[in-house]
Amino acid sequence: MPAADQSFEITRVRDGLRLSQHGVVLSELRTSPGPTHSVFDVMAAIIATVDPTGRIGVLGFAGGGMLAPLRGLGVTQAIDSVDLERAGYDLFRQHCLGWAGPVNWEQDDAVAWLRRQPRDFNVLVDDLSIPANGDVIKPAITWEVLPELIRDRLVPGGVGVFNLLLPPSGVWGPDLTRIAGLFKTAHLIELDEYQNRILVGGDDLPAAREFGVQVRLTLRRVRSRHATRIQLRNLR
Repeated sequence: MPAADQSFEITRVRDGLRLSQHGVVLSELRTSPGPTHSVFDVMAAIIATVDPTGRIGVLGFAGGGMLAPLRGLGVTQAIDSVDLERAGYDLFRQHCLGWAGPVNWEQDDAVAWLRRQPRDFNVLVDDLSIPANGDVIKPAITWEVLPELIRDRLVPGGVGVFNLLLPPSGVWGPDLTRIAGLFKTAHLIELDEYQNRILVGGDDLPAAREFGVQVRLTLRRVRSRHATRIQLRNLR
């Protein structure tokens, strides 16, 4: 299937479309609610476990990979999202509007968009990525600007979720420690089949063992294979 935009490749899969870049999956665009059996299930399960009652923001929409597991878990409120590229969102609109619920999308720079927002998010997710030298990496703003900005846009008790790839230094420790240090509590989730690490930070997250149990139960509820393929540890 020809790509709608040269920035990514589109492949038909059993339940919809897969958006990839340099062999890295950017989004799993299901055509109905349910599991993607990818990192997007884990991020959706974190949000559903936190059970936000207010605003949810996603930086880096691509094709809306989190929406299918999120709606499959019964999270019904609007998703506010931003992305520099429109092609993935157009595919999402074409294939998913019948079930996706309310999605407010803007084409903009994530930092500029977030700086315009009030401090009223219950959950903010950094799912940004950029191509670089035949690979996909996190943009510099993930390490230099967004952690503080995300923290400052959360309501008291809000949660930041960071979908991370290996930092430019090639070493995880210092950058994870710095982001975790912005929050009163922070946990790290590692996935058996992905290099991604997901950092979750907030004011009063449950203890790591309890939170891990809750996330795995939520993944089982959406029937994701990752229910048995994650490890969680405390960072702070």
